[in-house]
Amino acid sequence: MQNTVGQVWLVTGAAGALGRPLVSAILASGADCVALDRNQRALNQLHDDLAAEGMPPAIYPLDLTGAGPDDYQTLAAVTEREFGRLDVVVHAAAHFTALRPLEHQPAEEWFTTLQSGLTGPQLLNAAIMPLLRAGERGKIAFVNNTACLESPARWGAYGVCQAGRRQMVATLSAELGPLGPLVVEVDPGPFFSPLRQAAWPTDSPEDMQSAEAAASTILDQLGRGG
Repeated sequence: MQNTVGQVWLVTGAAGALGRPLVSAILASGADCVALDRNQRALNQLHDDLAAEGMPPAIYPLDLTGAGPDDYQTLAAVTEREFGRLDVVVHAAAHFTALRPLEHQPAEEWFTTLQSGLTGPQLLNAAIMPLLRAGERGKIAFVNNTACLESPARWGAYGVCQAGRRQMVATLSAELGPLGPLVVEVDPGPFFSPLRQAAWPTDSPEDMQSAEAAASTILDQLGRGG
């Protein structure tokens, strides 16, 4: 087990457009980070890129769309064995294909989106809750796209996920109370990414904030590790 002095964070969707700068900024702040993603090759590249800067993350390949309770219990056990603690979990993984009316949402797309955005986070939270409770500053953060809630048409399962995640935050907050862990929703605002392009193909990176800026906004809201 590592002699971990600073915080330990876990980020899902770590190899994605938002996840990469999140992991990088967390490590730069002095915290340790478990980078979780379904894409093993992209995770390896993330590790190698950050290792070259002297701050390699701990990588953990896991597909939220196919993982079951035992997979998340294994993740929790590995995290406890390697770090002895867990302070912050950021649910940044998302699945989105295209804007379309809900009645035309393909069944497989519906299942995959809900598994990634709702079921996976719920199973992960249940598995790591004892670790978060063991610390003094445990936090669970859901990265949410609240624009879907204000203009819900054609967001399909992705929009349903955003509403469900908001309700999950409210439910967990009410149940956990002041003893925590603290459960919050964070929305960095629109930023350029493949997901954004899938919804709005004409958007240009020159006209939007970068994923790096969005990641910085999220960490400012959560308090940077250390």
